[in-house]
Amino acid sequence: MAVALAPAYAIAILMTAGPDDGCPSPRQLAEALSAHLPGMVLPLGHATGPTTLRLGVSTDVAGAMRLDLSDPEGGPLLHRWLPATDRAHAGDCPALAETAALIVERYWHEVGYDVPLETPTTTAKPPPPKATAPPPPPPPTAKAEPPPVAPAVVAKANPSPERRATEPQPPSEPLPPPRWWVGGGVAGLLTTSGDRAGAALLAVAVERPVFKRRLGLRLSAGAETGISVSLATESADVLQFPVRMGAYLPIALGVGQLEPGIGVDLDVVAVTFTHGSASKTNLRAIPGVDAALGWALPLPHDFYIRALAQAVTQVPYNFVTASNNTTIFTPPRFHLALGIELGVWFP
Repeated sequence: MAVALAPAYAIAILMTAGPDDGCPSPRQLAEALSAHLPGMVLPLGHATGPTTLRLGVSTDVAGAMRLDLSDPEGGPLLHRWLPATDRAHAGDCPALAETAALIVERYWHEVGYDVPLETPTTTAKPPPPKATAPPPPPPPTAKAEPPPVAPAVVAKANPSPERRATEPQPPSEPLPPPRWWVGGGVAGLLTTSGDRAGAALLAVAVERPVFKRRLGLRLSAGAETGISVSLATESADVLQFPVRMGAYLPIALGVGQLEPGIGVDLDVVAVTFTHGSASKTNLRAIPGVDAALGWALPLPHDFYIRALAQAVTQVPYNFVTASNNTTIFTPPRFHLALGIELGVWFP
């Protein structure tokens, strides 16, 4: 009888840091999964092989958990998003590990990885009958009974990876909803010439998954402290209103999230000339670009705090008087803005 060995599939837990880092940690995940699938989980750090499935679990700053199971070639087999609002044990690392283990166990049994590894592939034939004396001839009306035939044994083998790829996969979880941030803050500006100014800002940001990664978009607007310039026969008051639209990439840290990004700026400058009782206001929009680095920390009760640094460069422009073409104000071509923001986030 010939015996065929089906591939011995196993699961390797992916580690991006140490075995006890993260929530759930790779060690908690390995213990929970070993309790549901004994003997199917490789030790942490063990080398993978051509029949090793790879499992990665991570949580973002809001507590949403992402689970990915891939085949030995890296192709996706199972993908799940569990938003924090859908789980009763959000933030409980052992409970998150148990939830991930239940999901993988259900998929493991549905696909059929737990079929016995040794199965017969040929039909056993009965041994030839021993030589005996010929029986007496039967009566004329009786018919000889045929010899019994051993029943065929049907072998059930593990489905091949190609067959699993063509089988319908369970529907993936819907993408988590967008995350909104709304707040206000203050900022200080420092120019290359040493001038300083302050600003009050309002900001709104939204983050949503794009190509399996969260991307953020932030819009802010505010007003800077005014500047007064005295001239021989008139005076000028300068007000600046900075507006910024920027994109950033949220990177989850152990505490909060890092937000590197870039943006486009529009500095609306209003210069009011006063001569006696007459006044005239000139408006000018000065474009610019910036590179930014933020750090956001969610607080209890859906509040957050964000620190933000921006390096801004603008198109040069000179504001001059209409009477004698004298330059009274030149916005800085380069300045550094450091700010702090407080607000609420949802969902």
